Parts: sequence; C-alpha cells; structure tokens
Amino acid sequence: MPEYECGGKDFFVHPTTEVDENVTIGKNTKIWHFSHIMKNTIIGENCNLGQNVAAGPDVRIGNGCKIQNNVSLYKGVTLEEDVFCGPSMVFTNVFNPRSFIKRMDELRPTLVKTGASLGANSTIVCGITIGKYAFVGAGAVVTKDVPDHALVMGNPARQTGWMCECGEKLDHFTCPVCSKSIQQKSGPISLVDLAAQQQKILPQIEKNIQIVLTHGQYIMGPEVTMLEKKLAEFAQVRHAVSCSSGTDALLMVLMAYGIGPGDAVFTTPFTFIATAEVIRLLGATPVFVDIDPATFNLSVHKLEASIELVLQAGRLKPKAIVPVDLFGLPCDFDQINQIAAKSNLIVIEDAAQSFGAEYKGRMAGSLGHAGCTSFFPAKPLGCYGDGGAVFTDSDETASKLKSIRVHGKGKDKYHNICLGINGRLDTLQAAILLPKLEIFPRELESRRKIAKRYTEILSKEKGFLTLPEVSPGYESAWAQYTLLAPDKEKRAVMQKRLKEQGIPTAVYYPEPLHLQTVFADLGYQRGNFPVAEDYASRVFSIPMHPYLTYRDQLEVCKGIEPC
Repeated sequence: MPEYECGGKDFFVHPTTEVDENVTIGKNTKIWHFSHIMKNTIIGENCNLGQNVAAGPDVRIGNGCKIQNNVSLYKGVTLEEDVFCGPSMVFTNVFNPRSFIKRMDELRPTLVKTGASLGANSTIVCGITIGKYAFVGAGAVVTKDVPDHALVMGNPARQTGWMCECGEKLDHFTCPVCSKSIQQKSGPISLVDLAAQQQKILPQIEKNIQIVLTHGQYIMGPEVTMLEKKLAEFAQVRHAVSCSSGTDALLMVLMAYGIGPGDAVFTTPFTFIATAEVIRLLGATPVFVDIDPATFNLSVHKLEASIELVLQAGRLKPKAIVPVDLFGLPCDFDQINQIAAKSNLIVIEDAAQSFGAEYKGRMAGSLGHAGCTSFFPAKPLGCYGDGGAVFTDSDETASKLKSIRVHGKGKDKYHNICLGINGRLDTLQAAILLPKLEIFPRELESRRKIAKRYTEILSKEKGFLTLPEVSPGYESAWAQYTLLAPDKEKRAVMQKRLKEQGIPTAVYYPEPLHLQTVFADLGYQRGNFPVAEDYASRVFSIPMHPYLTYRDQLEVCKGIEPC
C-alpha cells in the first residue's frame, strides 16, 4: 500500500482499508476500518467514511459527505456536497440484475444532490435523482426521483412532507425551528393542489383505508358515524347526516321538508345547476332572485320583493329559500331568516363552497333550518370522490334524512316508510375525510392568509379589477378567489395571457341559471337579473388552495395586467 494511503498530513486512511490506484482523497477526509476505495474514485474534502464502506470504481463523492458503516457506492453513483448516508443503506447500479446475465452495460447513474440525507437501511434504486436537502426515511425504498426538500418514507417511498435545510420538518413550508421559509413548488401552479395536501396526511389516509379493508364494512361502517359526530361538532349543530354528494344533500333536505309541486323555492341564478336542479326534480318551481353586487350572493333587498310578487300572483305557494354561500362567503342570514319568518318559509343553506366559513360567530351549515355541503374533491373539505352532508339542529329532520338516504328506510331496509334515494356516503370516503378534517382548521387559516396576500398585492397595482370583499363579522372559506374584470373581452385577454404563462383560471359561472335551456319553460328572459348576467360575463377565478406559496402568488399576480 502506498505510504499516503496509510495516513498523511492531509487525510487519514485506516491501515485495514484498501485503496486502489488512481484514487483522489481530499484534505481532512477520514476513511475507517476494512473499507475498499476502488480505482478512479474521487472523494472530496472533510468527508468521513465509516467501517466496511465500498466505493467505486469511478464513484464521485463531494466535500463534507458522511458515509456510515456498511454502505456500498457502486459505479454510477455521484454524491454532491454534504450528503449523509446512514448505516447499511444501499445503492443499486443495475435495474434488474441476474447473477447469470451480464448487464453492466445497462448501468443507470444515480445522483444525490447537496445536503440530502439517506436514512439507515434505505435503498436507492439506480437511475434516481435525490433532490437538494431531501430526506429519505430509514428503510425506505426509493423508486423514483425525490424533489428538493422532500421527505419520503416507506416501500415504495412516498412523499409525506417537506424538510428544511437545517433538518427539521416544515410546517406549511416554514421551518418551526429556524423560521426559514422554503418557497417550494411541486410542478406547475394549479387551481387546487390536492397532491400537496395528500403529502401531509398520506400515512393516516393509507392507515384508515387499510382499517376499512380489514373490517370490510364498506357501507355505513364505523368511520361514517365517527365522521358525522366530528362534522356536527365542527359545524356547531346537533346533527350531521352524511350522504353521497352535495346534490343529494340538497335533494334529501327538500324531500325531508316536503317540497313538491306547486311550491316556490327562492334561490339565486348565479350558482351551479344542482341548486335549482333538485328543486325541479321534486316538481317544485325555482324562483330566481338577483344577486348583491358587493357579495355575489342572493340580494336580501330583492328577495322580499320577489316573495311578495309570488304571493300576489297566487299560482305558487312560497315554501323555502335556498341561499348559496358563493365562493365560500356566507349570505346575510340575519336578514334572510327575518324575511323567511314573515312568510313562514324554510331556509336551506347551500354551503357547498362555504363549509368552514363563519357568520357573526356561527359556522356555515348552521345558519338556516338546515344546511348542505359538498365533499367534492375541489371543495375546501373534499374527499376522493363524491360526498356531502346535511346539518340541522332538528331531531325530527335528522331522523327523516337518515330514512331518506336509505330508500325511505323504517325499522330495517325492507321496511319503508317514505320515498327515498340511495344516498349513503361510502365508508372509504369517510375514512379519507377524517384526517382531512383534522388539518382543516389550519388549512382554513392558510386560505385566509393567502386571500389577504392576494388582496394586498392586487389592490396596489391592479386597480382595474374588482376584488372580493369580506365584511366585518364574516369569515370566508375562500373556496375560490374570484376577480371581476372590466368587461368580457378584457377577461378573455387576461385569461389567455395567464394560460400562456402556465397559470390556470376558471369561470364560475359563465351562464346564469335563468338563461339555461333546461329552465326555458320558466319564462325568464335576458335582462331579468342584470347583476347576475353582468357578473357572469366578467368573473374569473385564480389559483386558490392552502398550499400556494408567496412566490406562486407573485407569479399569478404578475400575469394579471390591464388590457
């Protein structure tokens, strides 16, 4: 063994270690017992290689790397600076090896970037890139590239969070120890980022799904009952009755209150069709009321006049009001409930977009006689399919809803006391919603901070737009952050410009319901509801979800320019 390999002024190599020819070892590096450094390998400065480490041939190890005992770095592996390799972790260099087939010409290179940590007994399948400051958990099997700062665990490894440069797990991309913010994006900006949310709670979701698979109660399993209890507590009501969709939630509650032919149900034309569709399905008549210019919600001033007109005509009996909390902002329920009380009307809150919002200290879903929400994936609280719930303080209404959702079930499913639907929430969706509900308060806080940032940025430079407003006493769930363009043409130009920059937008809703073909027989004409018609031609929504970074928001706002 050459003299320098046994130790010298610049580095240390233990006498039991073998060092082949053409090896470069950097200053202050230490290589301990029974290791083997093969030919053409380059090791940087200030590295520490533990016992029984094999490196090479042709391996590249950057400055400041720490490689613990029993690690083998085969040809094709490159470590950038300050990489940590835990005890007995493994790099492969051939993807599908066989002892009797020579495949060294199929070698796939592996790159571990600066500051990454690879936990004990982890395996890095060849051809992978591990991003800067990423963290691979002990025992993980990494089969695909790992982004910068990502935390991955399991077999196969899946991302469960983000890591700071200092080695602490991030909370909403901010380190709880050093307070450093990591402006991390996983791919392009999206309107709703379900993947970022899933990374935070994937282990619990997978655990819950496995529990359901084990007990096998896929219909009305214990997770459904548990979810209903937690939803009721969150919404501050006596009862939450889960169901198969937000549409079915509306349908079931209308059925529970006996809405049918000859009944007038007052609602907004500026909403998704489901709100009025269920009214029509039961033979009742939707009576549309124009919206408030400031909130986009049902105008309480026009509501009273509309009820009076129906009473004077005498053809329909006013029966219910279905106010829609558009884009996550509750309606003015004190006024609506007062108007309803005068005419003995039922108030059914459509809180499909507003679950988690607040109105004068009360939670959305609790603001009328009953409230309905949707768990469609893009909603503030969404499952991985369809789902919904009805909220009420009435024991009688809750009992009717539970019967209606199971074909009008009585004492058992073969004893039917009324007409109903097949409206149950799947147990698997309840199991998914439970961990989502746990983090929901933090996500609502993030949505509000993000909305505030949007408003601060846009109000300074984008005076040609009308921004959403939230009055004192209200808290929006910010299902969408919706802007009002000067006119239809300028909206189209801004949307096109944003699309070219990779920033998605959406229009909720491009055609008011009273102008939809399906409601043509109601006799409404263009011009009947001028505010809703005008706003439908000018609104557009920009990306809004709890995991938008400040950098993302700056990119979005930069793309919005006057036309």
